[in-house]
Amino acid sequence: MTTEIARVLAGISCFLQFLTSLLFTLVQIAFAFWLSPQMTLAVIVCAVLLSLFSRRFIRKAKKLGSRSTQLGKTYLAGITDQLNGIKDIKSNNLEQSRLEWLHGFTGEVKHEQLEYTRLRSNSQLLYKMSSTLLIALFIFVSFRFLHVEGPNLLLVILVFARLWPTFSSLQSLMEQLASVLPSFKQLKEMEEECLQAAEEGPAAGSGKAPVPMVLKEGLEARDIHFRYDPQKPEYSMQAVNVKIPANRMTAIVGRSGAGKSTLVDLLMGLMQPESGEILADGAPITGERLLSYRRSIGYVAQDPFLYNATIRDNLTMIKPDASEEELWEALEFASSAEFVRRLPEGLDTLIGDRGIRLSGGERQRLVLARAIIRKPSILVLDEATSALDTENEQKIQEALDRLKHSVTLIVIAHRLSTIRGADQILVIDQGRVIQQGVYGRLASETGGMFSRLLSSQEAM
Repeated sequence: MTTEIARVLAGISCFLQFLTSLLFTLVQIAFAFWLSPQMTLAVIVCAVLLSLFSRRFIRKAKKLGSRSTQLGKTYLAGITDQLNGIKDIKSNNLEQSRLEWLHGFTGEVKHEQLEYTRLRSNSQLLYKMSSTLLIALFIFVSFRFLHVEGPNLLLVILVFARLWPTFSSLQSLMEQLASVLPSFKQLKEMEEECLQAAEEGPAAGSGKAPVPMVLKEGLEARDIHFRYDPQKPEYSMQAVNVKIPANRMTAIVGRSGAGKSTLVDLLMGLMQPESGEILADGAPITGERLLSYRRSIGYVAQDPFLYNATIRDNLTMIKPDASEEELWEALEFASSAEFVRRLPEGLDTLIGDRGIRLSGGERQRLVLARAIIRKPSILVLDEATSALDTENEQKIQEALDRLKHSVTLIVIAHRLSTIRGADQILVIDQGRVIQQGVYGRLASETGGMFSRLLSSQEAM
């Protein structure tokens, strides 16, 4: 959007200029017809022939416009990677290779811009040379063979002199429009994708926030099928049927890429299944009900995300009316209160982009505190203790054990030792639930996926 909108705005300006020039040209043509219909018609025929000849320039301008759009995407992707991966780049001495990439990219941009400048210059040169030859030929034929008298010949020159520059201007504007058409197309596709993904909710400007749902019976995934790309045959989730009881702890385990996070995203209503439905207390979580359902969820991702703001701001954006006591209560639950008190400005400490001024474990604990502060009905944890030391992990595990009888806990677990107390365990493999039960029973199933995962971890 940041790059294509600027080109679209330039295209709109160009289109308005084109309309203005076209209207001005039509007025001139009407006046020229009044002076000499035959002469004017001859000029228009010449202009049409030249426009047909110049179509290849318009096609090339459109092709260059598509190339500009692609270069913009490549630039933003490359720069984002370099900023996010600066630690890896420096630690692996990759600075030179990244500079070479940047030099190569700027060379491509320079080449593309030179091509476009060359195209416009060549088209205008050929157009003006052709128009000059046509005017000379037209005057010669009129004077030598048609024996046009002096006043009429001057009239021919006047018609050419007034009309031809406007034709040239129209030709140039058409090339510019052709070069920005790919940007129009990109933004239109983005708009259509956003409209297709639009969710129902309170009317804009109503100021009415959805009321959080309180889960009483539980969640159910009924015959779920899902794939990220509808054009491909492979499904990420196939025939999934599970029930997650309320106020119990459900753990989801499986190998990397088995579909654990996909299932959780579907259960949270972040994505909609291609077929089947997700039910909360027996009713589908769609339409206006979806936002109320989401407000009942606290989520802690494996890769913790924090805003470039103070610790207080990061907590109160989830619950704006939270009191000082509630803030410290959430921090105590997440074993964060001690390190926050040690900070020079305490809760008002600015933590930087994505919380970069904190350690990985501190970030993870703050995200857990943020998830718990509004006392959600459903708490989803994606290996929320993976970056913690043993002592803090034990504290949070004990807090979760106390919490699981009042909150519906859904835990994606990589370390199986952390889910011994789970009320049920779902084992996922290749997008299917292949095992379901409690820890002891699944561990005793010789040859089962869960026992194999458990054995491999114990052997490490």
